[in-house]
Amino acid sequence: MSPRLLLKHLHSSGLLPGRQELERRREKQVGRGPEEACTYWLVGGTRQGCRCGLAATWTPSPGSGKLAGNRAAAMATGERAAVPSLWPVEARLAALLPDLLVFRKPRGPEPELATAQGVLLGVHVTGFTALMDRFSLTCKSEHDMDKLAHIFSYYISDIVEHVLCFGGDILNITGNVLLALWTVKQNQLSDIITLVAKCSLEIQEKFGIYHTKEGQDLQLKIGLSAGQISQVIVGDEQRQYLLVVGQDVDDVQLAQRLAQANEIVLSWNCWKLCEQYMFEVEIMREDEAVKLRDMRIIDPFDFDEHFDKCLDYLPHYQTSADTLRTALDLDPDSALEQTLRKHIMKNLLKKIDEGQPTEYVSEFRTVTMVLVSLEFHKSAWVLHLCHLIQEAALYISTVIEKGGGQLSRIFMFEKGCMFLCVFGLPGDKKPDECAHALESSFSIFSFCWEKLAETKLVSISITNGPVFCGVIGAVARHEYTVIGPKVSLVARMITAYPGLVSCDEVTYLRSMLPAYNFKKLPEKMMKNISNPGKMYEYLGHRRCIMFGKRHLARERNKNHPLLDREKELEAFRMAQQGCLHQKEGHAVLYEGGKGYGKSQLLAEINFLAQKEGHRVLPLKLKETDFKQCFYAIQTLMAIFFEIDTCPAYYRQECLHKQLCGMVEEPLHCLFNDLFFVKFPLSFKVSHMDDLTRQKKVKACFFQVLQEAVRETPLIFLIDEAQYMDAASWEFLETLLSSVPIIMVMTLTPTITLCDCAQHFLQSSQAVLVPILKLAATSLLRMACWELGVVSIPQELQIYLLHRCFGNPLYCEVLCQDLLSKDILVFHDLQKEEENNKWETLSANAVKSTMYNIPPAGSEDQELYICTVKDDVNLDTVLLPPLLKEIAVNQLDQLSPEEQLLVKCAAVIGHCFQIDLLQHLLPGWDKNKLLQVLKVLVDIHVFLWFNKSQELPAESILVPSSIKIIEQTKEEKKKKSDADSPLSPQEELSLPQTEVLEFGVPLLREAAWELWPRAQQIALHLECACFLRDLACRCGSCHGGDFVPFHRFAICSTKSCSGTSRFCSYKDTGSVLTQVITDRLQLPSPQDSFQFQTKECRSQEAFTSEHCSKKKLAVLQQRVRCLSLLWQLYNLETTTSSRRFAGLATLMQKNSAEELASGAPVVSTYVALSQFSQNMGDRDRWLHCEQVAIQKSSLCWFSREGLLATAQLMQALAYTKLCLGHLDFSIKLGFQAREICRHLKKPALETLVLSVLFRSAFLKKKFDLCVHVLESQWVLISQGHDVLGLACFYSACLDLLLYGKGLLCRPFSECLCFVQRYEHSCILNSQSNVMLGVHSSLAMWFAQNSQWNLFEQHFSKAHQLVKRTNASLFGSHGFVRFLECHVLMLQKMPEDVFMHTLPETRSQALKYFKEFFSRCVTCPVYHQWVSELKASVMRSGKGESMSLTDIIRPFDTCLTRIWIEGEFLEENNSFGGNLGIQRFDRVADVRENKDEEEIQECIC
Repeated sequence: MSPRLLLKHLHSSGLLPGRQELERRREKQVGRGPEEACTYWLVGGTRQGCRCGLAATWTPSPGSGKLAGNRAAAMATGERAAVPSLWPVEARLAALLPDLLVFRKPRGPEPELATAQGVLLGVHVTGFTALMDRFSLTCKSEHDMDKLAHIFSYYISDIVEHVLCFGGDILNITGNVLLALWTVKQNQLSDIITLVAKCSLEIQEKFGIYHTKEGQDLQLKIGLSAGQISQVIVGDEQRQYLLVVGQDVDDVQLAQRLAQANEIVLSWNCWKLCEQYMFEVEIMREDEAVKLRDMRIIDPFDFDEHFDKCLDYLPHYQTSADTLRTALDLDPDSALEQTLRKHIMKNLLKKIDEGQPTEYVSEFRTVTMVLVSLEFHKSAWVLHLCHLIQEAALYISTVIEKGGGQLSRIFMFEKGCMFLCVFGLPGDKKPDECAHALESSFSIFSFCWEKLAETKLVSISITNGPVFCGVIGAVARHEYTVIGPKVSLVARMITAYPGLVSCDEVTYLRSMLPAYNFKKLPEKMMKNISNPGKMYEYLGHRRCIMFGKRHLARERNKNHPLLDREKELEAFRMAQQGCLHQKEGHAVLYEGGKGYGKSQLLAEINFLAQKEGHRVLPLKLKETDFKQCFYAIQTLMAIFFEIDTCPAYYRQECLHKQLCGMVEEPLHCLFNDLFFVKFPLSFKVSHMDDLTRQKKVKACFFQVLQEAVRETPLIFLIDEAQYMDAASWEFLETLLSSVPIIMVMTLTPTITLCDCAQHFLQSSQAVLVPILKLAATSLLRMACWELGVVSIPQELQIYLLHRCFGNPLYCEVLCQDLLSKDILVFHDLQKEEENNKWETLSANAVKSTMYNIPPAGSEDQELYICTVKDDVNLDTVLLPPLLKEIAVNQLDQLSPEEQLLVKCAAVIGHCFQIDLLQHLLPGWDKNKLLQVLKVLVDIHVFLWFNKSQELPAESILVPSSIKIIEQTKEEKKKKSDADSPLSPQEELSLPQTEVLEFGVPLLREAAWELWPRAQQIALHLECACFLRDLACRCGSCHGGDFVPFHRFAICSTKSCSGTSRFCSYKDTGSVLTQVITDRLQLPSPQDSFQFQTKECRSQEAFTSEHCSKKKLAVLQQRVRCLSLLWQLYNLETTTSSRRFAGLATLMQKNSAEELASGAPVVSTYVALSQFSQNMGDRDRWLHCEQVAIQKSSLCWFSREGLLATAQLMQALAYTKLCLGHLDFSIKLGFQAREICRHLKKPALETLVLSVLFRSAFLKKKFDLCVHVLESQWVLISQGHDVLGLACFYSACLDLLLYGKGLLCRPFSECLCFVQRYEHSCILNSQSNVMLGVHSSLAMWFAQNSQWNLFEQHFSKAHQLVKRTNASLFGSHGFVRFLECHVLMLQKMPEDVFMHTLPETRSQALKYFKEFFSRCVTCPVYHQWVSELKASVMRSGKGESMSLTDIIRPFDTCLTRIWIEGEFLEENNSFGGNLGIQRFDRVADVRENKDEEEIQECIC
């Protein structure tokens, strides 16, 4: 069957769709219109003119040879039907390899040339490099890789299938070049040349020009050659590579270069062997080539008959229409399979063995590419060259694999060959891959120059960047390759910088290797690359240059104090004390994952040590330092002798001055090689052997350091100590046991330490301190610092907490990424406070609450808050490259089946259902799925979903490091080997939920981003189809709707024949909503959520029954919700929160006034008065309270009315306390408590007792305070009320400080509670209460001169003071905070604070000013605060109060004012103005009636 007939058969049978069907599929795939579906447009479709030089624009017409429509292109884009699921492994392997390998006869292990006659076709796609350059300049990396793969795969797949239709064998697809071969006998060459020429003309006619929307056309240059072709296989038993060599291979490459766009050029030998009379040509005499223009159709010549003739020469041509290659239909053969497997890369083999579909193989990821170019002398024989290539391939493959890379392919060119190596392919990602690539390249460079004879030139280039890693080509023949701008750049660098090991700037920066190992190269123009960037030559690790420099990875930032590292610093202080007092060495080793703040901790220790007068020697090691013996000690001693920074010419003189008096002068020459000096060789040293010299050097070092520590304490700071060499570890261990020195080091747990390091850690003088993650509050505070704001929105908080896991580096990188992407909007805080327009409330009502921190530095500076742009969804923001690399490293440590499961789960979302996950995993049964899930759950990649928690459990937020994953899997394997086997039912038992969630959300985002965009869309459609098919539908009414709770409306009705189930209502949506709402609103516990079981009633009857209750229930529920809403908003102090709280209270009042009952109205006005007092609105506060009193007369004689009255009396007691009428407040408090006890309302009673305690406390009735607290404890101990406990212990602390010896709870119990619950989400929201708690604790520690503990709690109070309001607890906490201020200014020694800046007098006065402006509705504290302010002002004039006066304020004149009742004359008649006779009987209580009050409280 001819190609024309074959194409016609494919089209008629439906295997090859027409243009309309093709466009429809593309539109469906990407979800866009015809004009947007493709990245190109089609113009024309017929041949223009009679010359092939005028090639037509490509149109996917019926004769294009396109098999099964978009199947070929779906290799890169992700259509699921790309590869038949029933293909055996042999067929999948054969689809990746040419027939030349599939049908090759077995040969020996040594390289052996096999020659044959054949015709070569080379197709070069021009413009592809320029297109990639355009993408790299205009698009994001992930997006442009997707489009590039889409364009190239669509284009090349049609060319591949066209070549296969003409019987060609695709040898390889390398970059933008396709090479095909027709192998025949010599006497058949002329006929085959005619066939290949016809194939070339049709390719140029149909696919010659490819227009893209980016404005860069893709065009074809085709070259033909014919003659003797040699093939050779190089490699070993694990990995082999096919090479096609010979003069005709060079000729086809030359013909490609001679051809212009849309031209076909024949080599001279091909022209001589062909039927010349059949071709219209143009002779290129200077180049000895022929340009083919067209074929002469001479009657009676019929090309179909000619093709049938050529079929006899092509034994492997596939004549059936099912597939295009015979190699795909071979019977299973284990020997053939083993042979073919040697030619496939390992990572791809694992996925094929796992049974992954071809479209699941492709990924977008960042890799490092190494291109090695070897040019040989022309005099070398071909077979000798093959042996050289074999030797080079074995060495390159060995070196590359040690660093985590793979030798991808070997391809020949005219002067030699090239080796393409890739680091970071799927399953191979390793940390520090750029450093491994550079070191491997330099090793290969040295080997090829020194070991390979006949080598003329060795050039190596290295690049790093995002690429498409996947399958390109047609279904029948495709290859696994990498595509991206960095691939083109690495090829251009070979020609631009010959004879060097060159790398781009990204590789240079990401390698983290010393700068002196590189040399900047001059910029050069590169074809089709507009901005190649800076280039560097890698010089290898040059130890002779210099020892290391003194530095740390980070410098201390005085504006960003260290967070949550008190325990770690305490370990250092203990080592200091032990070294100073016990006179022995101590070592502290901090171990933590990457980014946990180890370097920042060292910077803080460096600052503290230098501040205390210690001599510090800092050093940061790198991975390459591990290979140099004694490197760490060499550098530390160079820093000690201060010769690391001096000029080279002065180094010897400086060292001589340091050694004089400590080391004999004849021994100075021992340091020549170590410090690059040239002391004269002494007679004594000349007679020492190497071992003796080394021992003497160490002894001199011990002697020098021993002398140094006698004068000044000495500290070694070594960052990244896991990279320290074994000799240095051994020296430090000896030094630690003989010299009183302090060593502080950091370690990364994923690096395996040498034996000497392990022995060092086992020393009794070494302490290993793990560095834990940051607490959520500290992480958010760090985010505010990084963004330069004092407040961030809740959606940004969730975004950071989900992705940071307490890792400071993650937080820093994410914040920088958000800033670079212009996602956040910054607002001036002062202008935001002034902007109080009500019309913006509805628009901003959905904005989340803000997390606030106190501003650092001067309070006069401009303060900012940030919000997320309205059109931005943070869940869709891509991970920064650094974090994606970290997550991909973790993902690649999993097995291929585990990786596939994680990637499919990432498509579904953070939480996923097992059945849906199984639907996305082709060929997986339930048992296999559960086995893999069990492993992933064991290593904390997944968690069983818990509906009660919004975020993952606290312990799971720590990201699973690579080492943790490996160790856990090894432990599980050992355990499974030791234990007896379980049955599948026992081993794979599942929780009832069958829903899991990601334990490491960072891994989910990274896995999702690996998918190509089209594959993401395809998998989402699969999920949608699955959910649609399994959606719940009513079996009785056969409805297609998905009304919530529809299935619960199916009720049972008894009939004569039994019980039948049917849908009761037609309008189920509205009726069910009524039922659910009404049932949920009924307060009685006897009412359960159930539906009617009586005879069916009509919808009208049902509606009329519930309509009368509906309005009342809705209003009551609305009032409750609004009350809760304003209380929640009231927890925040931002302007927007205050607006929303005010709006909620207004809506609550309006809703309450619609109710006929008076009790909700009274409760509402009580709430309004409380809110107004908190906000400092005095007039509205008192007005709402008067209204509540007036309306209370309507609700005395019901349970609900009594409750409202109790709330009112509690509010009045609260008001009298704030205004200073303490006796009246105590009396009202007792009455309110009696009503609460009668109604059995313990929560309200607890609140009443809190107010009662505060009144008695300010009245100095401390015995009454103790009894009130005991009653409060009885109520709180009945349940786990964290907030009630906080109020209780806050009151206990007040008694401990000011209660004249009375004790309710010991201080240790109060402190234990605070330490246990201070990070509770409940207490974190209660800034008013916690301000008083931390201020009281600070006062206690100051009273005992424990200033370091005072600093901890004072700094916490300092952070809370901006978040409080004018409420009683807020004012009380503010007063305690001001007392701490005064005490700190007058009594605290200097230089006590280690982490925070000490407060100045001017700052303290600003806080006093803020108190009087904020707490206007709590004048009970004003006189005492005035006295405190006066003491601060007196301290500025040299006067000060005594310590007793400062911490015991109740002995001052303020107490006399309280007792005499001389408070605010405007409030003296407040009680009389209320106009209610029932409160007239309440009189002031005298001081001598304490016993009566105590008895009343006990009752």
